[in-house]
Amino acid sequence: MAYIAEETRRDAYAKLFHDLFCHQKWNVGIVEEPIDIFLEPGAQPEVRWFMPAGRGRYLADPFGIVRDGRAYVLCEEFDYRSYKGVIARIELSEDGFPVSRKVAIEMPFHMSYPYVFEWQGDIYCVPETYQAREISLYKANEFPDSWTKVGTLVPDFAGVDPTIFSYAGLWWIACTNQDLGPHSALYLWHARDLHGPWSPHPSNPVKRGLNGTRPAGTPFIHKGHLYRPAMDSSRTYGKRVVINRVRTLTTKEFEEEPVRAVEPFRRGGYRDGVHTLSAFGKFTLVDGLRLVFEKTEFRMALERERQYLLGRLNALSHE
Repeated sequence: MAYIAEETRRDAYAKLFHDLFCHQKWNVGIVEEPIDIFLEPGAQPEVRWFMPAGRGRYLADPFGIVRDGRAYVLCEEFDYRSYKGVIARIELSEDGFPVSRKVAIEMPFHMSYPYVFEWQGDIYCVPETYQAREISLYKANEFPDSWTKVGTLVPDFAGVDPTIFSYAGLWWIACTNQDLGPHSALYLWHARDLHGPWSPHPSNPVKRGLNGTRPAGTPFIHKGHLYRPAMDSSRTYGKRVVINRVRTLTTKEFEEEPVRAVEPFRRGGYRDGVHTLSAFGKFTLVDGLRLVFEKTEFRMALERERQYLLGRLNALSHE
């Protein structure tokens, strides 16, 4: 028992050190290969990384779309000072280089994972808004800078990384549940129309576990099979992506199996993690992690630890 207690203390000290001194710096990049390249064993294609967001900020969760011959990337832009994400849009040049970045959607709550797609001539986005406890649908009034919320697809549910796609004549949403932990339980809904009504899968949650559950980009069809990128969070958040082959997806059944693991990209400055693979025509959008020391996050982490210790001391004083 003493040995277990010592191991627990060491784990706690390691976590404290990591929280104080190792801060996430994500960035977005583009791979000049289609997403199915990652089904090849050991695939490590070249990534052209975008310009970093700047001090105290990072970019992650990229999704792309082409409109009127111009290519855009929507992604999360996170600011350590506000500890909140907004949805940014990045316009690309004809040869795929970023030429401008602006905030496209901002709400009082945290937003990320801007899953963007076109349907019946309009452009929609389903971002992660779990702090608002709903999965919402946004429509571009004037793409890419003006958006309006046009519906709540799933109310009263803290959906994480909601991924919307069409398969076998139905619309599907896949996401995890922040209330159960953002990595551990996969939920599905289906509908005949994008605007609903949306029905939950009778087996929800259809999958449990930290390895290959939480969505990590766009599902895609390759050689007649449906594949679903998902996070492997069994070791640490965003360490790698697992690509699952979906064996069965119906309104009554769901089954998938892992077929490939995508490790962090060895070349370039983002070797500490990857948690998005997003199909973008003949290209693929990815993100990568570099662990750095951020003064702003260090001060905030210290304050969180101070508040935690004060709470513990207050609770002990009332025992």
